[in-house]
Amino acid sequence: MDRLKEWMDQGIMSGLDKRIPHENLLHMLMDGISDYIFFMEVVGPRRFKYVDMNYSARNHSLIKGAEWQDKYIEDLLGEDQAEELITAYESVVQNKEPMTYEDEIIINGKVFRGHSILTPMLDENVQVTHIVTITRNITEVIEKERDLRRINAMYRSLMKDTTDAILIVGMDGSILEANRAFEKLYGFTKEELQSSIGFPFVPENHKREAEDLLFQAQDGAVAGYETVRIRKNGRKIDVSISASPIQNEEGETIGISSIVRDISEEKEAQRKLEASRSRYRSLFEYNPQPILTLTFQGAITNANTASLRLLDKEEEELLDTSVLEWVPHDQVHGIREQLLESFFQKGIGFDTHFFVKEEERIVHVSLVPIISEGKKEGIYAILEDRTEQVRAHEALRQSEEKFRLIADHSNDLISVFSPRGELIYSSPSQQKFLGRNPMNMPLQELRQQIDPEGVSNIENAFLRSSQNKEAFTVSLRLTSRNGEPVWFECRGTPVISEHGEVSHFVIVARDISEQKNYEEKLEKFAFYDYLTDLPNRRLFEDRVEQAIVQFERSGQSFALLYLDGDGFKSINDRYGHEIGDEFLRGVGKRMKECTRAGDSVGRIGGDEFAILLENIEDRQQI
Repeated sequence: MDRLKEWMDQGIMSGLDKRIPHENLLHMLMDGISDYIFFMEVVGPRRFKYVDMNYSARNHSLIKGAEWQDKYIEDLLGEDQAEELITAYESVVQNKEPMTYEDEIIINGKVFRGHSILTPMLDENVQVTHIVTITRNITEVIEKERDLRRINAMYRSLMKDTTDAILIVGMDGSILEANRAFEKLYGFTKEELQSSIGFPFVPENHKREAEDLLFQAQDGAVAGYETVRIRKNGRKIDVSISASPIQNEEGETIGISSIVRDISEEKEAQRKLEASRSRYRSLFEYNPQPILTLTFQGAITNANTASLRLLDKEEEELLDTSVLEWVPHDQVHGIREQLLESFFQKGIGFDTHFFVKEEERIVHVSLVPIISEGKKEGIYAILEDRTEQVRAHEALRQSEEKFRLIADHSNDLISVFSPRGELIYSSPSQQKFLGRNPMNMPLQELRQQIDPEGVSNIENAFLRSSQNKEAFTVSLRLTSRNGEPVWFECRGTPVISEHGEVSHFVIVARDISEQKNYEEKLEKFAFYDYLTDLPNRRLFEDRVEQAIVQFERSGQSFALLYLDGDGFKSINDRYGHEIGDEFLRGVGKRMKECTRAGDSVGRIGGDEFAILLENIEDRQQI
């Protein structure tokens, strides 16, 4: 187009009607130009007819294949789309000057965008007789510009709105761009990053790692890994980084983009999970209770040391075998049902027999489902060797008469109950304690001799022991013959019959009143000064903390007084420690008498006291 325009400016194209001998040469030159060239005849006002056009116009423009000779513009383009083009041609006729314009037309559903130069051809009377139009197809250029603008808009939106931190680095390692999420993540502004040497957010011991990541991206590889970075405030964070090359249309790497995500919470959760798993492994492996892990079909998948010791087996002997292989044949069906039932409910258990060193051992197996992320994945089988316990119960049953002889002469309260809770036997000591024989008392009256909480505890203990056949211990209060409550510790033992059922319960109740009193004293000593009976430092500080919380919550003021006595040592030295102790008790008593009911006086230590006054409005109240 530029070359043809130059010919026109030099007058080579003027006077075409007088230079017909050069027509063939002119056509050859025009057909070698890729731009579209149209020769238009000015027929009259706003009437322009196609006279000639070059090869590109005939075969590549939107009028390709159309019958164009002696046709007017509106014939080929339609009146609506021809209107703007005709107006441009008319402007050239009126002004007698070249004109440049861009337009967009649609022919047969195809969009054409052109950049055109309209050049008038004048006759001897300086009238425009023809117009040469040179049009360059800029449809693809315009589309690329629009795509570029769209891509730039998407890029700006991505950099601005994405929650991921994005960093753009040049091939020389300089920081070209960092979005707001990146600045927020590390605390450095883009300007601070660009003015710094290297990457200030990379810890010193990770510098080489960051360089390797850039080298991989420069070589065209997409690299990613998890690492540690440091924020501007010095706090280290766990991050996930992926770096990829930025390439131009020729495939050359011109920069590197990296996306950074803060994974500190995920890493912390992962560390906690690993710690939890480690604790679980330790608890399982070193638990003194024998434990097996099973599938719901009974396959043994793991065994701790205690279980191997109990069964006298090597781990290889147990793993990948079924627990059903190790139990008596007549129990296999029932135990298989118990295993399946444990999937649906808790508290499943059964008694079985194992032969250990040619000796039959009685083992109780408790089944507990293994639950991971809400899904049941297997069973814990907790083993308890009850051989000695069962033997002891049997010996107890066989020596019932001997027991009765001992019970009749014991100071402890000894009772025997049926599995239904009926009193079968009571020792003489019970009549002495209650004032009458409990065998002659109705069950309801017997229940009234026990405190309500004790009744509930003993009933629950009976029920559990009936099911698991285990001994139990319950503390409760019984009302004596003079109406005073007395603390007893009741040790209950289920006696197992030959058929493996509980035949009765033996309850031995021992007076633990002194022990309870001692426990109460110990509890009081933990919070009160033994000498003055005032709150000690621990209790006093707790009350001060409560006062602070109340002040922060409701603005309720308080006052704290600290009193440190002088000369107390001389009292001890002159009159002795007993007088000194009596003096401290007197000081504490007077302080207590001088304060209100809701105030606190505490002995902090030695001759140091403190007073907490609550609900204080002003200093004069103090």
